[in-house]
Amino acid sequence: MGYGIFSFGIVPERIVAALGSKDPDLFQQVQSTKYFDLYSSQDRYREDHLTTRDALEQLIWGKPINKKSIHRYWYAFIALCDWLGEKMPATHEINLLHEVPNINSYLASDFGIKTEIGYVLLTGPDPFDIPPPDDWPMVGLLNRDALSDLAIKFSGIDISQELVDALWEEDEEKAEAYDSIRQIKCNVAYCLEKNLELISFCH
Repeated sequence: MGYGIFSFGIVPERIVAALGSKDPDLFQQVQSTKYFDLYSSQDRYREDHLTTRDALEQLIWGKPINKKSIHRYWYAFIALCDWLGEKMPATHEINLLHEVPNINSYLASDFGIKTEIGYVLLTGPDPFDIPPPDDWPMVGLLNRDALSDLAIKFSGIDISQELVDALWEEDEEKAEAYDSIRQIKCNVAYCLEKNLELISFCH
């Protein structure tokens, strides 16, 4: 299945301040985002009576959360991060079931780094005071300490675009994994440079 990991660079305090802010301009602005449009277009398939717009309104106005529809609030939250966060320099989604195991394998075999990159990206502190989702979307936050640790771990990795292009001609699976490793390193460096934290979601 196509479960993809995607990320934004955020200032967590800015996101926290938006929750319960009762800001009507912010409410309208978030509704203009790519992710709000995506999730609201799926509202017709919902089994409850809560829309993505309803969930966003309740988050911004600090209203009680309906825990039976917690995933809807997290989709609205992703749209909030889409508006208040920064797009990463490398933006393709990383497939959780197909690509992540290959990334882990190549990190270990080719770079001597033993890690579970899905776990790294999709865990971490949660300062947002929203009940965790029962299943999807998955969410994780890399704060500056975690970003620095990962940057040190990846410091010996040097993957050029030319190498990735050459690999596409020989081994598409390896090329895909190498491209994602390069993307993760690039996004971590960007967040550290811009004083951002890296929030990732998967669904």
